[in-house]
Amino acid sequence: MQKISIGDLSAGPRDDFPVVTTTMPANAGHYKIVSGGFIILVVIIAIVMPLANIPLRRVDVFYPVIQTLICVAHLLTATFLFAHYWVQPQRALLALASGFGSSGLFAFLQSLAFPEAYGPGVLLGDPVNSAGWLFSFWHTVFPLAVIVYTLSKDDAIQPPSRSTGVIIGITIACVVIATAGLSWVATAGAKYLPNLYETATEQAPFARIVAIYLALLTTIALALLFVRSHTILDQWLILTLLGWLPSFLVGVTFTVPRFTLGWYMVRVYALLAGSSLLFVLLAETLFLYARLANAVVLLRRERGDRLAIFNTVVDGVITIDHSGTIKNLNPAAATLFGYNPEEIIGSNIKMLMPELRCPEHDGDRVKQLETGQAKTSGPCGGELTGKRKDGSAVPIELAIGEVDVAGRKIYTGIVRDITERKRTEEHQALLVAELDHRVKNILAQVAVVASSTRQSSRSIDEFLQSLDGRIQSMAAAHSLLSKNGWQSVGLDALVRNELAPYTVGANATISGIDVALPSVKIQALARVLHELATNAAKYGALSVPSGQVSVSWDLKPDGDGANLILAWQEHGGPPVESEVQSSYGTNLIRNLIPHELGGKVELMFASQGVSCRIEIPIGRA
Repeated sequence: MQKISIGDLSAGPRDDFPVVTTTMPANAGHYKIVSGGFIILVVIIAIVMPLANIPLRRVDVFYPVIQTLICVAHLLTATFLFAHYWVQPQRALLALASGFGSSGLFAFLQSLAFPEAYGPGVLLGDPVNSAGWLFSFWHTVFPLAVIVYTLSKDDAIQPPSRSTGVIIGITIACVVIATAGLSWVATAGAKYLPNLYETATEQAPFARIVAIYLALLTTIALALLFVRSHTILDQWLILTLLGWLPSFLVGVTFTVPRFTLGWYMVRVYALLAGSSLLFVLLAETLFLYARLANAVVLLRRERGDRLAIFNTVVDGVITIDHSGTIKNLNPAAATLFGYNPEEIIGSNIKMLMPELRCPEHDGDRVKQLETGQAKTSGPCGGELTGKRKDGSAVPIELAIGEVDVAGRKIYTGIVRDITERKRTEEHQALLVAELDHRVKNILAQVAVVASSTRQSSRSIDEFLQSLDGRIQSMAAAHSLLSKNGWQSVGLDALVRNELAPYTVGANATISGIDVALPSVKIQALARVLHELATNAAKYGALSVPSGQVSVSWDLKPDGDGANLILAWQEHGGPPVESEVQSSYGTNLIRNLIPHELGGKVELMFASQGVSCRIEIPIGRA
């Protein structure tokens, strides 16, 4: 039984072809993108820092718009990462998705606490310090999430103990609760926290310490990513973290008032860098969708091709489940067993193949094997006897293939009608048996001929010459039979074949209706004719130029059958003695026909020449 495994769930993620950025290894191009982003960051800092404090037009709506865009980008990124976790449940992805989720929430909440973002005053918390502390909590949680991701992303993937959807739901709830708790601290508890701003636009000295802390934490996350980066996702995370560094570095080196060139540029760069991963995930989604659509088309086409093959293949194809229940069959199989597909789908395979004894398809047999009550099983595939709808038997050849799809077994049987092959094999067996019988018979005849020839020969040369002639006669008769498929040979051809070595010109006359004789009669008659011809060539009419031999035959009715009457007459040869000494040849002529064919032979040695009359019953004329 051939076994095929499809969808082996035990295979590890590193054995599978990577299809998402979370598993795709980064190449040289991705490293260049990150390097380019870093270079651009350095150039922007170098250009903006001398001009950072240049005041620009105050646009109150700028900050809520930027924050809202960051919120939407990070929440969408978290959604994509949760989707990746659904496909590949790894704790590292869960941590990173949580970081982006909290980042999006903090971005929106901070805009509500930002002074005059939505009008006079603030919508949430203290008008001076809440926005700064929300920013600090925001950029503490996100780098920590990246650090957890980086340290755990190489862990082996383990199937979750709970449903993936439940785990994602619990994680989102924890993110919302943690973000709400920190936001409450930054808003309701802002009066208990150190001041980050003296006024709505003037930073307090403690803000520089916080900026150093945030820059250090982000740098640690960046360093870990640089050291342990393997995938495309890692490279884009590096770019995201680089987007936040200018804000911290500027806060460490000097104070940048709001609505200045440096303040605007830092937030624009943070938006672009923070949204870069979202653009990558969106592009990846479109790419995967295109691949999925293409795969669906190919699968449909392949399914159509398989269905066409299934319906047109000459051999019968039967699909069964683990219990032997027929699930489907093609027209060839239905025709072979004489059923309509609807009549046998849902029935057990033993309905068509009673001899089939596969443990996998017999529930009782499986129990017996498990309890040790059965040690061996019967035929499972190979040559079996099938049972048609009309009850007739049909010899079949069965090949069973086992297909394992996602841990479940579908068995497919290829059934071939071998009636013609069996008939051919039986015919070949008969031919081999017949050939064996004939070879043994011929060898026995040769042995008798050799022994008798030796007794009647006066010298070794005479023995060899006589033996060779008799064997050649037997071979000639066999050649005639072989040309006619060992069915029958015409008497005319046999007579002419036996006389051919000894006749020249008109010294032989052959006449008679062409009678077809079976192989047994042909072989016996050939030996008799050979002895008559060789005797005539040695001592009789064919030994002199003036001698002649006449061979004629006819059929004489005899009741429901007929007798073949063959006459051999010699004349014009040397005088024949009335008393001829008995020899092997004369004994064979007188005894072979009566003994083997039940006929009669009259052999006479008249002075004018030898004559022989042979009468053989041949059945119905």
